[in-house]
Amino acid sequence: MVSSRWLNWLAVLLGVTLVLLWDWQGEWLRPSSFIPMTSPILAEDVVQGRLNAVLPAPAGDVQLTYRFTAQHNGLRELELLLARSEDPTADEDGRFTLTLSDAQGNELISQTLPTRQLRHNQSYVLRFPVQAYSAGRPYQLTLSGSSDNRVTVWGYTVDLLEGTELALTAGPLRNDVPETAVQELRFTSRYQLTWPDALRQTSQLLWQNGALLLLALLFLLLPGALLLQIRPFPTLITDPLAKLGVMLALGTAVWPTIWYLFSLIGGHFTGWLLWVLVASGWLLAIYRHLTMSSSHTPSPLHPFKTWHKDHTLLLLLLFLGLALRLLAVRDLAFPPWVDSVRHGLITAVMSQSGQTITQTGYEPFLPVDRFPYHFGFHAISSSLVLLGGWQIPRLLLVVGQLLNALLPLTVYAGGWLLTRQRRAGLITAFLVALPLFFPAYYATWGRYTQLTAMLLMPVLLGLTWRLVRGANRWRTTWWLLALLAVGLFLVHFRVFVFYLPFAGLVWLMSKGRNGRYLWATTGLSLLILLPQLVYLFQNSNPGAAVAARQPDYTAFPTAYYTAGWDRLFIWLAGGLLLPVLVIWLWRRRRWTAVPLLLALWAGLVLLLLSGNYLGFPALPLVNLNSYYITTFLPLALFLGSVGAVFWRWLRRQESVLQFSGILLLAVGGTAVTLFGVQQQITIINEQTLLVQPGDVAALAWLDENLPTDATVAVNSWLWLLNTWSGSDGGAWIVPLTGRQTSTPPADYIYNRELADFVLAFNEAATAVPNWRTPEAAAWLREQGMTHIFIGVRGDMMDPAELLQNPAVELIYGRNGAFIFELKVSTDFTDGTD
Repeated sequence: MVSSRWLNWLAVLLGVTLVLLWDWQGEWLRPSSFIPMTSPILAEDVVQGRLNAVLPAPAGDVQLTYRFTAQHNGLRELELLLARSEDPTADEDGRFTLTLSDAQGNELISQTLPTRQLRHNQSYVLRFPVQAYSAGRPYQLTLSGSSDNRVTVWGYTVDLLEGTELALTAGPLRNDVPETAVQELRFTSRYQLTWPDALRQTSQLLWQNGALLLLALLFLLLPGALLLQIRPFPTLITDPLAKLGVMLALGTAVWPTIWYLFSLIGGHFTGWLLWVLVASGWLLAIYRHLTMSSSHTPSPLHPFKTWHKDHTLLLLLLFLGLALRLLAVRDLAFPPWVDSVRHGLITAVMSQSGQTITQTGYEPFLPVDRFPYHFGFHAISSSLVLLGGWQIPRLLLVVGQLLNALLPLTVYAGGWLLTRQRRAGLITAFLVALPLFFPAYYATWGRYTQLTAMLLMPVLLGLTWRLVRGANRWRTTWWLLALLAVGLFLVHFRVFVFYLPFAGLVWLMSKGRNGRYLWATTGLSLLILLPQLVYLFQNSNPGAAVAARQPDYTAFPTAYYTAGWDRLFIWLAGGLLLPVLVIWLWRRRRWTAVPLLLALWAGLVLLLLSGNYLGFPALPLVNLNSYYITTFLPLALFLGSVGAVFWRWLRRQESVLQFSGILLLAVGGTAVTLFGVQQQITIINEQTLLVQPGDVAALAWLDENLPTDATVAVNSWLWLLNTWSGSDGGAWIVPLTGRQTSTPPADYIYNRELADFVLAFNEAATAVPNWRTPEAAAWLREQGMTHIFIGVRGDMMDPAELLQNPAVELIYGRNGAFIFELKVSTDFTDGTD
């Protein structure tokens, strides 16, 4: 036995070593379509993306110098946009040189490029050794060239960033130094995250957000901790972390239900009321635990009697997942994308009113009185705002990453409930925590409602299976299943629709056995949800929504399929394991029921959503895109259930076969772990970051200094169909300050009059040819605007042009963000009296 154990550890060590050697050798034979297993982790340091002018070409003794200050340690590269007045010729022999120096004048890198190889509008990246301690330190970029150099760079004619300085210089014998209006380069600096910095930043993030993380955990776990003390639940779920996962799912489902029912009877939540509920609830849970311990009854709060090393591994995995997800958003102050703005608005409304938004509408933030959407996640975020007073953007960002990191826990619980095997749950949790692209990528969309729904789904699946297929004691869980179903509907009814075929398949596989408990669950769920169903029927128009679909609404999202290494897991599950399972099914192996059920469920929903491809009507209001980003769950559960069986089989084999199998698993496990760690840290798509650091200070200044009745014109872009969205920090003005803007959060579409105004305004603003003219400012005043906000990303309104407009006055300008006030006077001809 001892020799066999050491042989197994030798196989693991050998597998890890082989993967590290493969990585050291450059990952040879890796298909080019797959992302590298490991590579430097780069992120944006300083970004200046505006451009409106080309600098004179540095030639001979004329040089261009640009001084800037790095914001992070690990400065690694600079990206510039090259420019030239004409295409290169075959006999061109010019040279273009880029040199980077530190504050002491030490040259870090110098590269000379033949100009005939450079094109107009070509992006060029200057890479240099990692500057480990670059944060806060100045650097100088020098551009020079031969006397016949024709290459230069793009820039911008407004001084945008603090700590930057641009200059054109010439030799001492030359007096005709070229002049330029350019004050900033169009450039991006990037830094490389080193592991010492990663550890330091992880510690800082946990310290800064520790109170919020702890309170969120206590809040979410409380209802489940109380419910699972009701008989027979203390002895029904024997695995301690599966029980913890069920507690988490129940709490996530019950709090929205409490908000919903309390609001129906006219109640209003306040901070003190929630504190009373949380404090008294945990006192009751602790009292019940002590009472049950004294009577020798197992308590859900006493897990250590059944603790196993797999549970320790799961806790380590959860902590690693949380650390990586916090690192992914280390440089963000606001959550990304358009969805986050909507969640911020709904959270602001509900935390102010203390009721669900179905009772109040969007007043006073927007003149919208209906809400055909789901509010379950916002009940949680609003509760935490009331409990702790945190700023909404930061709260959404941190709580969103916490929920993402906790999803492996409920996935573990779901895997255990489906198979009653720890190893199945652990494999499933590992896949969700590290190598799979989803659910981590939800963060880059701010897709917190669907993320919260997927937190509930694994436990809902597991309890549905146990209710119908488990022992008689599991029949008592029907009302818990109803609470989870109600919570899932309130959190995200589209994900609820995806769940329904699973329940139907379980019932069919059981040949109708115990169907009355499913009907009881359905009846209780419908009874609780009846007022909400009536409200949604009265305040939504599904027919119009279906008719208004965009052309690619039902298109298969191939970009997600090719992202990351998910293809490998899909091929493993569908191309290899599923045919083997079908063969084993004919041998009447009971363990095949769960993975085959999961495969049938995933395939059935995919079939129902593929009507446009197969010639029959597809399910309304849902699409392949929204479904595909949930398929990580059946995929992980499938692989986990089969993987646990394979592991048990492997442990029974002869030593040679066992050594080979463990070696293969060690190689695969090490590779996907290393890849998963890097993928989780770099999961945020920088294109979805509407709010840049310069916007944060500008938004705070706006809130403190603008009149409460100000109406602010903001940059926008056409987001979805005819829905416009703010394209920079201006998107957050309404939820953060309550002031009105030309383009509020996307919920404005629920008011027809407001939607018509926003559409007309943005179409007209996009067509404005020149923002320098008083006529442009007069048009804005006619639309009811009093101010203009331009964030760092910007869009259609150019600050360089507005600075030349005599009808507007700059009242704030710092680090790329601007606030202008529209002057009242109408006589601005040529900007003179």
